[in-house]
Amino acid sequence: MMSMQSNDEVTVTFSCPTVAPRNYVTRGPSGWPETFKRDAADHELAKFIAPVDIDALVDVFVLRRETADKKESTDWHTVIGFLSRTMGVSPRMIPPIVGVAFWGRVVTATTSAQGN
Repeated sequence: MMSMQSNDEVTVTFSCPTVAPRNYVTRGPSGWPETFKRDAADHELAKFIAPVDIDALVDVFVLRRETADKKESTDWHTVIGFLSRTMGVSPRMIPPIVGVAFWGRVVTATTSAQGN
């Protein structure tokens, strides 16, 4: 999905990824499914957030969402906003592969927690 901001800049968004054994599958800006290889995406995520541990960052995100006063669904802007504030960078500096990988890890963590 693409939306126009007030300054005519295009914002790229992705839907919540489906986590498969080897891939993250999400609907991208074109509206068609896009596939990201998990190994490559997770590697890019680890490089982007270094030296922070991925699991620790996912735990913080999940905890903040669970304890929020106003319960809202998680979307692309929620994920990118969290990464942006946490890492101290502009949201435009976060590669899509990093956002998809992080959201995929959040999906995995919350699914695992519900199963326990």
